[in-house]
Amino acid sequence: MNTVIFKWNPGFSSYNMHRYLDDLARIVYEDVYEMNWSVWDFDKIKKGDRFHMMKLGYGAKGLVACGTITSDPYEDEDWSGQGRPTRYVDFEPDILINPDALPILDIKTLEAEIPDFEWGRGHSGLVLTEAQAEKLDELWKHFVDTNRTLFEERAANKNSYNDRFYCKK
Repeated sequence: MNTVIFKWNPGFSSYNMHRYLDDLARIVYEDVYEMNWSVWDFDKIKKGDRFHMMKLGYGAKGLVACGTITSDPYEDEDWSGQGRPTRYVDFEPDILINPDALPILDIKTLEAEIPDFEWGRGHSGLVLTEAQAEKLDELWKHFVDTNRTLFEERAANKNSYNDRFYCKK
């Protein structure tokens, strides 16, 4: 099983912060989540692989989501409108975090602990090496365990739009 990093900059992506927060609300209230993401390493990715989503650009920078890829890569219309061949995968999140209201596993920690991966730039949908994936699993587990009480409190409070958090049951 691979670990794939989706990179997301809401400042120039067709998927902006407002849409992310709307999707987060939709999954919290309706338990419905259908999404896809463009991937660069499409020839290395398969259904069942894990993903983490890295938010870049303005505001907090770091991991805001993780989950499972639910399809093999497929070609579809280029999200940027430039007509390039673009491959996507569908995914289902296990955790989604509002980066403007809650802690995230920040880019400085990732760069310090896994320095041989370009966290802050480059293509989206890159596959980590096995060693990088193992280290990320350690970091993510520690991050979630450290923030578990806060996350559980926020997940229980479905009335607060800004503090939104989702964790798959």
